[in-house]
Amino acid sequence: MAVFLGGLALLGYDAGPQMIRNDLDVTYTIVWSLALANVVGAGLCIALSGGIAKLTTIRFTLLAPFLFMLIAFAAFQSRQSLGDLVALFTVGLLGIFLKRFDWSRPAFLIGFVLSNQAENFSNMANQVAGAKFRRGLDVGIEYIASPIVLVILAITIVSIIIGIRQAKQILPEDKVETGSKRAPLIFLLAVTAYVAVALVDAMMINMVSDKIFPVTIGTVTLVCCLALVVRMMMAPEGDAVFADGELGHDGTADHGLWATLAWFMGLLVLSLLLGFILALGIFFLAFFKLRARLHWPKTLILSASGIAFICAMAWTLNRDFPPGLLQAVFKLPWPLT
Repeated sequence: MAVFLGGLALLGYDAGPQMIRNDLDVTYTIVWSLALANVVGAGLCIALSGGIAKLTTIRFTLLAPFLFMLIAFAAFQSRQSLGDLVALFTVGLLGIFLKRFDWSRPAFLIGFVLSNQAENFSNMANQVAGAKFRRGLDVGIEYIASPIVLVILAITIVSIIIGIRQAKQILPEDKVETGSKRAPLIFLLAVTAYVAVALVDAMMINMVSDKIFPVTIGTVTLVCCLALVVRMMMAPEGDAVFADGELGHDGTADHGLWATLAWFMGLLVLSLLLGFILALGIFFLAFFKLRARLHWPKTLILSASGIAFICAMAWTLNRDFPPGLLQAVFKLPWPLT
């Protein structure tokens, strides 16, 4: 809806009450376009689900370079900054550690996505409650004890209780081997140190309403981390708390994830030096030849197809590619710039 309203504003339409009164046909067009878009999109997802599912049958070494290309291109569109790619690599690195030590990646993603909304709504609730209590203690108590607040509080408490009980029945994706105390404990200490620094930084915020949410969440998280540290110190080696997914069933280390991340790191470094398109060309040639072990004709065809596809997408969407140090020195034509 925001995209439609922004486009209408550029065309000279007033996206407000006047538009509803004077341009009712345009308003109905917007509403029906959104409704039909959802129906058509859902239908396409159902119709194409079979073909999309067949992508999982493609060998990983043939599919991974194209996934890296699309993920990096999409991440760059966030702020049009190379820092987006660095952040993408950092989150990917954290995801590998979460998978290795059997921490919940879905919980991290949910928190990562919903953190801004949760903080905004918490600040709004705190401001409303503060305004009520300033009017009088009885008004504040009446607001807190209102039916809608009590219902939301009850749902939250019940959800937490059920989640804690069901967590014991959730099995890992695979049988996770346990290793020594050192690696899981180092990772936990690193997370604990980060949470402690973030908590101290949140406490230094001047406005009380702005620091309530981060301080509360940071305090709870820090307490949980310290409790887990104590458990790790007391538990013997071989306990489930020392899960280490990097160890195979034979007890040897499996470095497959690190090798894949190293390839993405290579793409990132080349992008910082040569720009995304030149880096992508070198990355495609190296990956298909060295990792996928394809012959030169297939390597050249797949590499050219990938670059042509991403260039066509960028041209259609009127987007730029991440520049590097080379583009800062020399003025190159699109899409190399």
